[in-house]
Amino acid sequence: MRNLVLFLVALLFALPAQAQNLAPHRAAYTLSLGDNRGQVAALEGLLAIDWSETCQGYTLNQRMRFRMSTAEEGAVENDIVFSSLESKDGRNYRFSLVTSRDGSVVEELRGNAILDPDKGGKAFFTTPDVEMDLPPGTMFPTAHSLLLLNLAEGGERVIARAVFDGATLDGALDVTAFVSNKLAPEAALGARTPPIGNRPSWRVRMAYFNPDERTGTPQYETSMRMLDNLVATDYSFEYPEFSMRAKLERLEAVPRPNC
Repeated sequence: MRNLVLFLVALLFALPAQAQNLAPHRAAYTLSLGDNRGQVAALEGLLAIDWSETCQGYTLNQRMRFRMSTAEEGAVENDIVFSSLESKDGRNYRFSLVTSRDGSVVEELRGNAILDPDKGGKAFFTTPDVEMDLPPGTMFPTAHSLLLLNLAEGGERVIARAVFDGATLDGALDVTAFVSNKLAPEAALGARTPPIGNRPSWRVRMAYFNPDERTGTPQYETSMRMLDNLVATDYSFEYPEFSMRAKLERLEAVPRPNC
């Protein structure tokens, strides 16, 4: 539940026109229980995403608040706050994650990471004090999302890369994305849909694997309708025992910087 939004530096700036089409935005989603394969009896909540562009990079602020009820624990209030800053050259990244349950912090991750496109990189967690290597080819989330857009536009339908987002201590995860054919624009909010929400899109399903675990089973999966400007109009988060759905309720454009 921590890697939500989750999303080749060389390819990113070989195709700058695609990056210019990105839409900084704020979006709000309602959360609900999808398939229940375990003891989860109910789930409801909200997801807020604020994705912005600066002259130097991209910022993400994301908050997920939901109540989940299980037979074992009863109702538990969960609050997950994640933020990141990623440089436009894909080489530098800062991140912060705070997870609370019933008002008490149960996990806190903070740090930064650096990448070299050819040699890999390093992640430096300050909370807790952990340092780890990132293998060659690792990408940060926005660079990965840009790559997905560019390759999907070019007709690729299966895209596998290593991605580091700082939301776990597992390091870079192997992410395999399965991309549909391109879909026609669809107004997700009907007459309330702003222009940035009425764009061509793809259905994208991503499976996340820990490279140290050779089971062939992903830790979790996500799926979304990804517009060609990086707006997502719905999400599904798939875990072994249940799935969680996110339905878009509000979307607004954020001004781009005048650099």
